[in-house]
Amino acid sequence: MRLIQDIKENYKTLSIIGLAKNSGKTETLNYLIHEAKKINLKLGITSTGRDGEKTDLVTETEKPTIYVEEGMIIATGRKTLYLTDAGLELLEDTDIITPMGRIMICRVVQEGEIQIAGPINSTDMQKIIKMLWKYDINNVFIDGAVDRKTVSSPLITDGCIIAAGAVLSRDVKKVVEKTSHIIECYSLPEVEDEQLRKLLEKVDTTAVINKDYEFEKLDVKTGLGNGSKIKNAVNKDTKYVFIDGALTSSLLKNLVDKDGLNYIIILRDGTKIFTEPYTWNNLKRQGMKINVLKKINIAAVTVNPVSPYGYVLRSEDMIKGIKRNTKIRVFDVEKGGEDIDN
Repeated sequence: MRLIQDIKENYKTLSIIGLAKNSGKTETLNYLIHEAKKINLKLGITSTGRDGEKTDLVTETEKPTIYVEEGMIIATGRKTLYLTDAGLELLEDTDIITPMGRIMICRVVQEGEIQIAGPINSTDMQKIIKMLWKYDINNVFIDGAVDRKTVSSPLITDGCIIAAGAVLSRDVKKVVEKTSHIIECYSLPEVEDEQLRKLLEKVDTTAVINKDYEFEKLDVKTGLGNGSKIKNAVNKDTKYVFIDGALTSSLLKNLVDKDGLNYIIILRDGTKIFTEPYTWNNLKRQGMKINVLKKINIAAVTVNPVSPYGYVLRSEDMIKGIKRNTKIRVFDVEKGGEDIDN
């Protein structure tokens, strides 16, 4: 089955997440828009930041622009409306503010290039998605900013596409390692214990839970900088440690470095993980166990072998390396996209 058909049937809302700037996220979005047109799929699109600029604001290199088709519905900041050559019809003026002005809902009446600047937090994103559905669309695509991966949270979207690029490293092995690490984090096993799941529905903070399902709420708003405090709350009766927030390398080291104790770390989803592959793999060897309340559905991984810093990797090597660690479809959109049998 072609990816776009899979998306049509299984992912009403889909985020495209770049693992770094210039990783091929916009090329992936343009590919999906082109594929959607072939099967008359009506799209709504927005972004978790600003995208579609012709020049990267950091590297000062040329970037691909977002090309929209007639009939698409766009949610974007007012100021971007003056930076487009597509014809737009204003449908709705919202009260959601971005650095590029209030978000406007528009219909594309003439195809062309556009910049998009959408909501910058998950609450506003959920509001915008709800507004887009009013306009008889089939799917919503969200162009995800590098530092806002929470847009791929299962609370917001049904799935995501990961865009991995040569910009991650000159070494293809490191590109594969970093990409495979994100795939693993997003695909962690879900909590199967129904009693625990029901218990955690009532917990809105970090907590330690024992074998009798008694829990101790910890007076910490986040795990950041509180690793020792959480570690000290763990004892021989601890069965689960629920982290309601970011899971960093330093916090993980504190939690795993507890000799003789056997418990499972629980997260809401894989977007909460902020660790480097080396630390993650090392702690796995020490017996680290992590479950999530909801795993993230990855529809595909796309690769961009061209770095804005002047070097090019072999996309075949990137694809082969990532495929070695996952059954998810992986392809290069610049080389014609996916194979029929991919």
